[in-house]
Amino acid sequence: MPEQGLIFRILVASPSDCVQERKAIPEIIYSWNAANSLRNAAILEPVLWETHATPAMGDRPQAIINKQLVKQCDLLIGVFWTRLGTNTGVAESGTAEEIEEFRKDGKPVLLYFSSVPVIPDSIDQDQYKKLVAYKKDLQDQGIVFSYDSVAAFRELLQRHLASTVGDLLATLGKSSAIASTEEESDKIKAIKMFKSQFESFLRRFEADWTAERDTDPHGIDDGKYILRDALSEVLSFKSQIVEDDGQGVADILQNSLMRLKELGRHALYLDGGVSYREFWAKGDEVLENLKKIPMMLKETLTPTPPSRDPIELPPEANDPFYRDLVRQELVKRLKRAPTNREVDEELAKMLITRGTDYVQPEDLGKFEEK
Repeated sequence: MPEQGLIFRILVASPSDCVQERKAIPEIIYSWNAANSLRNAAILEPVLWETHATPAMGDRPQAIINKQLVKQCDLLIGVFWTRLGTNTGVAESGTAEEIEEFRKDGKPVLLYFSSVPVIPDSIDQDQYKKLVAYKKDLQDQGIVFSYDSVAAFRELLQRHLASTVGDLLATLGKSSAIASTEEESDKIKAIKMFKSQFESFLRRFEADWTAERDTDPHGIDDGKYILRDALSEVLSFKSQIVEDDGQGVADILQNSLMRLKELGRHALYLDGGVSYREFWAKGDEVLENLKKIPMMLKETLTPTPPSRDPIELPPEANDPFYRDLVRQELVKRLKRAPTNREVDEELAKMLITRGTDYVQPEDLGKFEEK
């Protein structure tokens, strides 16, 4: 159903060396939209010069970008690593000029400096010296943040973006929407953000993987390249999990990391295509394993129903072997991870049907759905 709302345009500003961050920032913005846009009647739009600028003549390139993009945006996210950028004739770099334009207009600026390790020989020493001096100058005038990994950057930006957008909405008289947002616990917000980002990654991974697999490639090099990208993303998601609360998400991510690393070392042999088919089959298994995570997170976000009387089961029904079999069957049937009570109910139904205290593996799948 159509709905009126606010659009906040967010300028992504950085020199050319911050490739991973420029990829991560729009993803974080889209995740905020997925979790908050309907509730707040607001949408965040990431603005990058390479996607939003149009050809024009008659002025300095940066002046044109300022007119087309900078003046039209409400918030700036700036990132630096080893470079400051190219002098524009007005400022030491395009990014620095954009930051100064925002500051003059009194618009919010979020600045981050990367301390991710870099190969020394790849650094332009003159650029790096200018960056160090620029960072020192900014630190004397306000607050900037540093990070040592892209995962840490994601975590920082998620918090800062939520807070800053909240301030923007409050300024525009959206205090009631903010109040309802704050009612959610920080943990639920974090899970929603994680779920949205993971689903975005999963869609990209599945599209890239299946597109390459279904073309019947002559080798597995491109497949390995896709898996290397997936490995980096999974590692980033794994690093964000502080506590799992028995969900099993961390275990699936850890298992997927191990299998992705193994596939990165997979070799082809003259075996009639067996090792070739094995590579793609194992990659499919990793993808299917990762698909379990959104279902598990959805279960966590589902409100707990009112408590009911406990189901009394004989000791034999608590055998981990049988419970695991029942759980696997319910996953297939419900397309999600079952609750402990649902497992108990299924076990109770089987016991009543057989008239025995023992559940047999052949009982699985023979009973009608509730």
